[in-house]
Amino acid sequence: MGRSRKRQRREVHQGPDDAVPAGSTPILTPTYIPVRSDAGRPEPCVDAPVLELDGLEPWAEIPGPALALEDEPEADESLGVTFASPDQLELEPWKVGPSANGDATAEPQAVEPPAAEEPGPEAEPAAGEPLAAAPPPDPSELLYASARAAAHEGHPDAAKALYRELLSRYPRHLRARNNLALLLDASGDHAGALAELDRALEMDAEHTTLLTNRGALLGALGRYAAAERDLRRVLRVEPSNVEALFNLGVVMSKKGLWSEAVPHLRRVTELDPDRGPAFYYLGEALNHVDDLQGALAAYQRAAELQPTNARALYGLGIIYDRLARPDDAALMYRKSREVARR
Repeated sequence: MGRSRKRQRREVHQGPDDAVPAGSTPILTPTYIPVRSDAGRPEPCVDAPVLELDGLEPWAEIPGPALALEDEPEADESLGVTFASPDQLELEPWKVGPSANGDATAEPQAVEPPAAEEPGPEAEPAAGEPLAAAPPPDPSELLYASARAAAHEGHPDAAKALYRELLSRYPRHLRARNNLALLLDASGDHAGALAELDRALEMDAEHTTLLTNRGALLGALGRYAAAERDLRRVLRVEPSNVEALFNLGVVMSKKGLWSEAVPHLRRVTELDPDRGPAFYYLGEALNHVDDLQGALAAYQRAAELQPTNARALYGLGIIYDRLARPDDAALMYRKSREVARR
């Protein structure tokens, strides 16, 4: 392991326009940086590889845990990226909004929907009797629908304004608070997003979606201990929660606890075999625990699912180097650089 680590630590400071001797192949090598704990102390013997690719920040090719909008768009809506919504916040309408006595700030009641009655023959209204008026729409849900539509149509500022208006009138509308947090995070206001999730969890401390979202955000902010606490709380009640498993695996990886990351990431790849980033992080973890064949298979699957993932290609180069296959390694390094330049 020591000899291979030294080989991986070589640095080639070669820019894209530097001359390359004929017959040679430019080789990228990673820089290793110490990973620090939340308390600011370096973890013992923990180095994290950072690949300096043209114009990219470390980890930029595969972002850390990310939050997603709460509801999947309808088929006729067009978004730049579509996704299944494994971490969407699903609260039934009867759990949110004003209470029966009109108090908009009352605790939302988790009441069950009324039992369905057996259908019977509809009574015809008596002559001259007016038809029963339809119940008025819930104003909180109208505002919520407008905010969601604005977000899906690519108007995040308008959506945030609508969510804030809704929350000023219905502070306990958890779906609105969750979605506002997601929009704030996407716009770079991570502190604001965290504050909204904190407020939502004050109202429902064990809501697994809110905990997963906050854990993901804390992990992305480097607050690994707090992120781990939230994500483990989710997994205690939902052991197969894919989002919590993935984010916990990423948090363990970024802490340098590779052997602890492996089972979480492996479980994600079993539950969601088309999730490219999970295979990428699994490859990273397996490489660090010296399971070279496992790492090779994980990186290959990551590159298959995400052909533009330069880091997965680079990881393949490292594994081929460690397996004493220099020609294959050089090819992967070259492909990694070509992809990164696109």
